[in-house]
Amino acid sequence: MQLLVPTNWDPDLVTPLSKLGDRVQLYGVLPVSMVGSGGSGPAIDYMHTNQVEEYVERASSAGLTFDYLLNAPSMSNMEWDEDVHKGLLEHLEWVSSLKVDSVTVTIPYLMELIKRQFPRLKVRVSTIAHVDSVAKARFYESLGADSITLDFNINRDFRLIKAIRAAVKCELTMLVNNLCLFQCPYEYYHHDTLGHASQSYNFFNGRYIDYCVIRCTLDRLCDISQMIKARWVRPEDISVYEEMGINVFKISGRSMPTERILNAARAYSARMWKGNLYDILNVLAPKSISIYPELQESLCSLARSLPEVYIDNEALEGFLGFFEKQDCLSQCHRCKYCNKVAARVIRFSHEEVECYINLLRTVLDDLSRSRMVRGGAGARKSCT
Repeated sequence: MQLLVPTNWDPDLVTPLSKLGDRVQLYGVLPVSMVGSGGSGPAIDYMHTNQVEEYVERASSAGLTFDYLLNAPSMSNMEWDEDVHKGLLEHLEWVSSLKVDSVTVTIPYLMELIKRQFPRLKVRVSTIAHVDSVAKARFYESLGADSITLDFNINRDFRLIKAIRAAVKCELTMLVNNLCLFQCPYEYYHHDTLGHASQSYNFFNGRYIDYCVIRCTLDRLCDISQMIKARWVRPEDISVYEEMGINVFKISGRSMPTERILNAARAYSARMWKGNLYDILNVLAPKSISIYPELQESLCSLARSLPEVYIDNEALEGFLGFFEKQDCLSQCHRCKYCNKVAARVIRFSHEEVECYINLLRTVLDDLSRSRMVRGGAGARKSCT
């Protein structure tokens, strides 16, 4: 088993991870970069390329390989602007000069460009590319993909995973600790938001409002079965996916604190976690590097007061077997399996959750009424 582990750029990650064996690879990206990334990273205002070079060198000296993220879902067509394109090539030249083993990419054109001009780099297709069919997997392999990260929404579709494995020869990677909603309706918008916010030529310069996380957190807390429907994989079930031909297991969470990243890496490496499964999942807290100062206080309040949730991992033993024959895409609205499991294994303070739900609704109400815009609050009568 190979583990792909996120870095929040804390040097204290390197030595503990190196002790897990030679099958651990780190991945990360500058907070703001030429291509950008499609996920939430650590709250670092500024980071110089020299710091990345030193970090990758440190990881390499400890026996860890590195995957650099180039996985924003689009570049707003700016890749065709001559000056931006030149900057893109310079950025890729810099990435290639690092001691990185691979890069993770979403944009098909970017993959072709890298394969043609920077052949030293192995290319991993991002989960943001939504490879959820045999046809998509074969397409990306035809472009030269060395590894494909499957769309995490298919993590419990065993027949489809086996079909993809039989159809391609390249390495397959799976995201294992994501708490995103199953078939999340905000997913495409969210990746676009984060991608553009993390691109150096975007005039917002890294600032954004994470509406999608605010909204999906509300949905998850109003319906706790969503925490079970989310397509995470228990450390104890890794062998099920190895038998289907999955080669690499990716832990998400570049914004997680160091201790949480290490706990997740150790759990999946040991294939065992006793206690609260929630503690090793990538739980995205609503946050903002806000465009509007008026919203900053309420957004910071959301980030500070996220309620505690306990998911009894040991009580989930045998949970995965149900999905061997279940068609979740067409039957989820009729099936109550995850609701029953949630009622049995999830514990939380109803008072804390209700209070947090009210905070979320207040912020969403401010956003929908444009109260963050000068003249938005009270300037127009509500349509409702």
